[in-house]
Amino acid sequence: MTNTRLIGEKSKRVLIVVITFLLILPSIFTSQDEVGFAAAATPDETVTDMIKALDVKSLDDREAVVLARRFYARLSAAQKALVTNVQSLEKAEAQIIKLWIDSAEVETLVDEGLVYVLKEEYDALKPSQKALVTNVDKLDQLDAKHEGLMKIKDQNFAKAKEVQSIIEQMQVLSYSDKSAAANARAAYDSLTGDQKAMVTNYHLLKEAENKISTWEGGPPVHKAPENIVYAGTRSSDYGVNGQWLGTEDWQHITDQMDGYFPGAEPTYVWIIGRLNTSVGAGGVRLEFEQPNDGVDYASQNISFGPPTKAGHLTHEEYLDYFDKHGIKVFLQVESGFADMKTLMDLIFDKYGHHESVVGFGVDVEWYYGISEDAGIPVTDARAQDWDEHLKSINPSYRMFLKHYNHRWLPPTYRSDILFCDDSQSIGSIDGEVEGMYEDSMGFIPEFKAWADYFYPNEVLYQIGYRPDAMWYYPLEKPVIKDLGERLAEVTRQNLGIAWVDFTIKDPLTFPALFKADTEVVSAVNTLVGYLRSSGNNMVGRRFAAGEATLTDALYVAEIRKVVNSLTEAQRNALNQSYLENLINLEPKAVDIRINNIDIANLKIKDKAKVADIRATYTALSANQKAQVTQLSHLESAEKALAAIKEDGSSKALADLDALLKHFDSTGDINGPSVSQLSSRLDQVDHHLKAGRIKQAVQQLDQFESHLNQPPQSKNVSMKAKSSLNQMLNYLYEKL
Repeated sequence: MTNTRLIGEKSKRVLIVVITFLLILPSIFTSQDEVGFAAAATPDETVTDMIKALDVKSLDDREAVVLARRFYARLSAAQKALVTNVQSLEKAEAQIIKLWIDSAEVETLVDEGLVYVLKEEYDALKPSQKALVTNVDKLDQLDAKHEGLMKIKDQNFAKAKEVQSIIEQMQVLSYSDKSAAANARAAYDSLTGDQKAMVTNYHLLKEAENKISTWEGGPPVHKAPENIVYAGTRSSDYGVNGQWLGTEDWQHITDQMDGYFPGAEPTYVWIIGRLNTSVGAGGVRLEFEQPNDGVDYASQNISFGPPTKAGHLTHEEYLDYFDKHGIKVFLQVESGFADMKTLMDLIFDKYGHHESVVGFGVDVEWYYGISEDAGIPVTDARAQDWDEHLKSINPSYRMFLKHYNHRWLPPTYRSDILFCDDSQSIGSIDGEVEGMYEDSMGFIPEFKAWADYFYPNEVLYQIGYRPDAMWYYPLEKPVIKDLGERLAEVTRQNLGIAWVDFTIKDPLTFPALFKADTEVVSAVNTLVGYLRSSGNNMVGRRFAAGEATLTDALYVAEIRKVVNSLTEAQRNALNQSYLENLINLEPKAVDIRINNIDIANLKIKDKAKVADIRATYTALSANQKAQVTQLSHLESAEKALAAIKEDGSSKALADLDALLKHFDSTGDINGPSVSQLSSRLDQVDHHLKAGRIKQAVQQLDQFESHLNQPPQSKNVSMKAKSSLNQMLNYLYEKL
């Protein structure tokens, strides 16, 4: 028998459920709840909600404000009209500028960049926003501090150049010139660290002191820097000129860098995610396939795809090679508005199994920014959050943060972060002239300031940008080694050198990497193009203004050497108007070099420099020679050098006597041997001045016997014997 009571109760419950569902059905499709049935918010509603959520308390809130502005900017005019709280966004932006100005300080000349950006940001505000920035007067105070620092810089520069002149005039051709090196050393040591960074010829003093130490039987007092612990290049899909590089090419770079910086670990800045302005609000393109996980990464400002450059292998293939050959890489991103921790997860899920992968890098210039200089500073809290997330993936991983201004990096949070400076387009190596961005410090002083700010954390220098060739081309060769050692000299902590990939295909750096004549021509055209008098071609502009420096003149000479080294077909393929600029500037460059000759202080050491100028002049065409106005000065210099006569035997005797006195002072010669050996040299000098060569040689023979034969020789150390015998043999040759 059927239980009608149960059927009735069941039907009642079903009816109640149906009625309830019908009652709430409209809300399922109109409300935004966690069930997931809500209708997607319209773009204007999304922006309205983003603005509504803004609550600016500190600079840590900057990301939310910048992102809201980015989303608002992407709306159509009709959609923008529906956003009724845009004034709240404008208020938040003004609050951020006010907080940023509050936190700003001017401590070095690098901070001129921060003040410039703050002024730009303030000037871009509406009048209603500017009214909210009540501390704008602080910008004038920062300007005043900058002017004060400029005066100090000018004083430091003048002092540094005084010492540079002393080193330049120093001549150490033999041991008796030791006092000249000692005087130069005393002058150099009297400088402050900032002043030393402006002395560009310190290597001459180190070379002289090494020679002296060798003459004294000791080891070199100056060795290759030991604080360069990483050496490699940057790698990007867009940076390498022409065809991309195979594994054998990266090995070539590794081997060459190892030759420059022995003991440094081969380390590359390997860009795995480049800026992509078209995905989402503007983000990053990771150079591998998208995970098959159903996630809408485009909505997170992340796209995927393999490298597109001709000749580019997969990153997996490169990393496999690096695993086997001891090459280490930091995988770097240009993030845009993509979430950094999500990028870490994706990248290390893909490549974390590689031994070569040692960390993660962020180019802060593109953090929450997709146009030049738009990236926002990283706070301590943000850096710590990223660092801790990275180490949760692998505790041994390190992060590097990169920017050209330290004010965009965390003020105090350090951990084991590697801080990377990629400042470029600087006017000079020492602050002599400004570059295209009106920098004041100069390359070496600016990078020193970077290292000092982040000390004792290790730093990485990403260097070698093309516009900087205008001052680094005249440096000692190989230029990568020379520049790296100069940086190591002013850096107290460990550092790394990453030569940027824009110039790894260059006649001066890694010329073996050229794959075709078109690549050679492209590189040389860029170099010769800097002689134009327009745009950011600073060498050409200074020549046009009559303000060219000696470095500019030497750059012209170096470019001529490069052009002459090309094949005829390569030269014919160059931009001919660029070559005309070179031809027109060569006479002016020769005049500048001639004017730099100080005839009153010429020494034998200057013969090579003067001869090089003469050779450059001789190579000019007849038309070019007619434009050289200082030829008589060059001829006077040559006559002055020809008039310098040196008595080789007297000089060699002075060297031997000076070395004897040195070993007396060190205790390497003792007892009666000191006076007896010294007396023999006095007799040699007496006979030489009287023209009695035979008697002088006889006295030298007795000196040699005393030096090497027992019992007298027991008072002379082996080191002293070795050095004195070498000097003695040289004197015999001169006699």
